[in-house]
Amino acid sequence: MLPVYFISHGGPTFAIRGHSGSEVGAWDTVRKLGPEILSLNPDYIICVSAHWRSSNKILVSSFDGENPLVYDFYNFPRELYETKFHTNGSKSIAANIVSLLQKHGIDAASESRGLDHGVWTPLRVAFGNPHVQDTGNLDLAVPLIQVSLPQSDKMVDSYKLGEALASLRSQNVAIICSGMSVHNLKELKQAMSQEIKVAPYVEPFNSWLTDSLTNHYGLEALQKAETDPELQKLYLKAHPTPEHFHPVVVAVGAAKDGKAEVLHTAGSITLGWNIYRFS
Repeated sequence: MLPVYFISHGGPTFAIRGHSGSEVGAWDTVRKLGPEILSLNPDYIICVSAHWRSSNKILVSSFDGENPLVYDFYNFPRELYETKFHTNGSKSIAANIVSLLQKHGIDAASESRGLDHGVWTPLRVAFGNPHVQDTGNLDLAVPLIQVSLPQSDKMVDSYKLGEALASLRSQNVAIICSGMSVHNLKELKQAMSQEIKVAPYVEPFNSWLTDSLTNHYGLEALQKAETDPELQKLYLKAHPTPEHFHPVVVAVGAAKDGKAEVLHTAGSITLGWNIYRFS
């Protein structure tokens, strides 16, 4: 059974090691994950990103041939808009994933949408050559399929998506969930102007998340952030909006009772960079 991964991907500048919008430890950890995952010889890779939330139904990227890239960011260095990450999709694999989700009672459909930066930015670090804008070659030999998050803000709905995908792990499929352990862009600019190195809520939330995952507390522990008044305050500071947290909930659902291991933890300004492997 293949592992599940949760990675904190930052923004598109994560691809540039040492950039102020990246984090060296997270970059180095993600760079090591590529060879690790490929050594398992997966038939294909699924990625769930914070940057694709779909209304009404779960959508699955469906292409035969190369996956297009979505440059879903603004006012970044020009080189990032010229960066490429060459991977292939598969309409037949996408159709199988849609069928699997439907069997689990999740309304799903195929969608001809490209890969957003929550997928291609970290995965080109993991699997491609991050020092070259465009290799001109296929950067990942196995198909890469993106699955959307549910529109719902309730953790249970993201967990159910992970549960539905879980059986694919025993069918030689790797699952990567891409978000942030802490993601507060609302306070980022002000924190930078005040030269705050790490906001006071980043480390406590990172620690709570690691404790919840590594001690196998599962969905019930995560949901306390929705119901416990004090924990909810911390959660809403760490995640004013939930889309960057819900990929870790998907990972917990896909891992079921699997062991969680923290591969990296760090905080910078109003961001958390934790990375986990679920076996």
